[in-house]
Amino acid sequence: MVDIENIKKSFFQIKGKKESIEERINKINQSLILKEKRLSNISKAREVIQIVAQQTQQKLEFHISKLVTTALSAVLNNAPEFIVKISTRRNQSECDLLFQKEDSLMKPIDSSGGGVLDIASFALRIAYWSLRKNRYTLIFDEPFRNVSHNYQSKVSKMVKMLSEKLGIQVIMVSHIPEAIDCADKVIEVEMKYGKSYIN
Repeated sequence: MVDIENIKKSFFQIKGKKESIEERINKINQSLILKEKRLSNISKAREVIQIVAQQTQQKLEFHISKLVTTALSAVLNNAPEFIVKISTRRNQSECDLLFQKEDSLMKPIDSSGGGVLDIASFALRIAYWSLRKNRYTLIFDEPFRNVSHNYQSKVSKMVKMLSEKLGIQVIMVSHIPEAIDCADKVIEVEMKYGKSYIN
């Protein structure tokens, strides 16, 4: 009789362990189902985010490219087209800024003279401002110092055009007389005997 009682006791212990294990397996399976649903939802959300990010990047590329190309075309004859390419490298978004002339692409830093880099740099700052529009006055110190003398008057017209189209005030320091051709207001500062005099 003692053996039967021990066997019964042992049977019920094993049965209890089995039921406990089955309960844990059920909980794990339910948790796994929830996690698979969550993973599926995360994957769908990631796809939506990637589509929205791609569309946003394309709009950003177009906006910046158009604004800088417009500025370049306003000043230079046969100006290059400005191209912005946003791509993912090393799991990060990176931006390539390029000039395109006919079928040839080149980095702006490798461009030839005439001050094309100064014009593109100025227009990029304006493009950046136009994305945030946090203030309506921009201050520049000699932004066109490398632009050829024969383009300075056109640069002045380009600054005026962008200022009017975007509704911003541009305050610019320059030593170049032609840079002020289209300025609404000119303040001349002259240094005499160590003091600044304003005309």
